[in-house]
Amino acid sequence: MRSSPRATWSSSGGLVLIVALNWGAIAHADSLQDNSQAAALDAGAVATTPTVEVGAPASGPVPGETWSTVLKERLGIAASLRAAFFSKDLSFTGETGFAIGSFWLTAKPEEVLGIRTFLDARVQGQNLSRSSHLTWDVREAYAETSLGDFDFKAGRQLTVWGRADKVNPTDVWSSRDYTFLAADDEDQLLGIAALQVAWNHWDHRLIVFWQPEWRPPVYPLGFLPPGIAVRNLNPTGQLAQIGMKLDHSGGRVDYAVSYAHLINKSPDLALLSAGPAGIDLGLQFNKIEVVGADAAIVLGDYGLRAEVAYTQTGNTSGSSALEQDSTLFGVVGVDRTFEGIFNVNVQYLHRHMFNWRDASQIADSTLRLGAVQEQLATNQLARDMPGASTRLDFKAFNETLEVECAFVIWFTKADATLRPKVTYALTDHFKAVVGGQIYLGPTASFFGRFDSASAVLAEVRANF
Repeated sequence: MRSSPRATWSSSGGLVLIVALNWGAIAHADSLQDNSQAAALDAGAVATTPTVEVGAPASGPVPGETWSTVLKERLGIAASLRAAFFSKDLSFTGETGFAIGSFWLTAKPEEVLGIRTFLDARVQGQNLSRSSHLTWDVREAYAETSLGDFDFKAGRQLTVWGRADKVNPTDVWSSRDYTFLAADDEDQLLGIAALQVAWNHWDHRLIVFWQPEWRPPVYPLGFLPPGIAVRNLNPTGQLAQIGMKLDHSGGRVDYAVSYAHLINKSPDLALLSAGPAGIDLGLQFNKIEVVGADAAIVLGDYGLRAEVAYTQTGNTSGSSALEQDSTLFGVVGVDRTFEGIFNVNVQYLHRHMFNWRDASQIADSTLRLGAVQEQLATNQLARDMPGASTRLDFKAFNETLEVECAFVIWFTKADATLRPKVTYALTDHFKAVVGGQIYLGPTASFFGRFDSASAVLAEVRANF
């Protein structure tokens, strides 16, 4: 079961702007060609007439330039076709064997009047052996420019904060579709429309971030107890969210401090109805405030990283059994690369829940059932939850072969997830991937509830 359908971009204004700027890149390059010819005439050069074959189109690339050059150099277009197989998905329907086909497109056109644009879109069929249904998404479509010490960026974009490896307490802006089947977990990220203004002064960068669009994450809920139904609820009040970050990069020590007032990507529960037929729960996304900091430093052969965030929810007293408690989440880690080909990253994780109480001890049976599901879904299963993560990455054969294994464990319930992956570049344009997503632990644990959805995967990718 999914928590919500995949969102789409309802406004076409941003896409029109990006397309217009992309076309402007071609027109701008054409004007440069025309201007160069005009300059040659002014200097006394003899004008030449391009040779045009009979039946050739009247417009297109300038003489000596192919459409391939236009697409690659002027528009910066890159694409990939992917065919994949997953043994299971996270819908918990009992089906096995998922054939997947997708097309990915990015465009990074030449600058036009100092404005840079970028587009990232995808189309995917996730169960082609049973259905021809396709879903599409514009992950990124933005324009950016610089004026003096200020940088501006507007449009749909992927925003990830934090310097820890994979597990980032300050990463509050990004949204994911966790049910999207992809060999790379970064491909699950969903772009969100935002305006970003950055002031660069000395070695620091002050970023003001405004996010007017709401795109809910898509969560796999696992098997629910009999009689429980869950549906998505839209956030109440203003959707606009705002944040600030002061970042320092490029020195001996990199660091950042941040603040965000936004809608929580991790939902609370709302009891909609309860009766003999069962319980109807709603996923409710409420406003939170997050204060965070991160830092990284290199000491000899070792890289040290730290990241921490305090999240204040509306349940500061802990009196609401169906709402998340305020939390303090910290990560401390170290990594080292051996011989330039083998990287080892190890991190300690710790979450502290303020005013936590054990949901299993609630007297009211209906409220207890909902509260247990809330703590399970948000991984607030104890007052203090220690954990660890490890990522191993090995490259060989001039980096044509990459073997990676990521592992995360929470010690409270001894639940974990393991993601091994082997990638091999067959040629400059073809790549093969095999791997898996494995969940371990008791059913009443954050990762353990997905044990039956553990899967193996294989993918072939053509880049052009």
